[in-house]
Amino acid sequence: MLFPENLRPPEGIKALVFDCDGTLADTFAAHYRAYSAALKVYGIDFAADFYAARVGWSRANLLQAVREGTGLHFDADAIAAQNAPLFMDNIDAVKAIPQTEALVRHYHRVLKLGVCSGGQKAIVIATLKAIGLYERFDAVVAFEDTGVGKPAPDLYLEACRRLDVAPHEAHAYEDSDEGMAAARAAGLSVSDVRPFYRSDPANW
Repeated sequence: MLFPENLRPPEGIKALVFDCDGTLADTFAAHYRAYSAALKVYGIDFAADFYAARVGWSRANLLQAVREGTGLHFDADAIAAQNAPLFMDNIDAVKAIPQTEALVRHYHRVLKLGVCSGGQKAIVIATLKAIGLYERFDAVVAFEDTGVGKPAPDLYLEACRRLDVAPHEAHAYEDSDEGMAAARAAGLSVSDVRPFYRSDPANW
């Protein structure tokens, strides 16, 4: 498919930098199932609509919301340790988002391409491989590369450094307010992909 004209990058841009979850890949089902399995051990029913309202949140903030909403205590570190293996168990549920996939394929070898995610690197790389786009990126930056998540600008600044472009020469694609704030704080222009794609609840 062709990407929407509203997602075309501005003139003069040298690099495109994409968030991963919810921007390049529909990972809702895989993440939801992973969290559900981890929290079930503690007797917590993790509702899909609860997660849908908090997509894009860091794991720490999401689990804090679960704790506050249920009044139940659980081991957040244990859930974090299980997150990657449980996500990998559900990797088949990950789907490419057509609009941004079209952007990547169109601008591959035309502009520099990077990924800037606040997720775990192992999960980000597995996701990109699952949707067949990993080899098209010149740099993949994840939480471990800076230790600071969005909305801080650190991840985007690191992505631009690895792509060897100034931040104002790069354009970002995001699906969360925190991600858009991070891109802007780093000096990138940014497009919000949310008006163009919504995860299908039938697949959750």
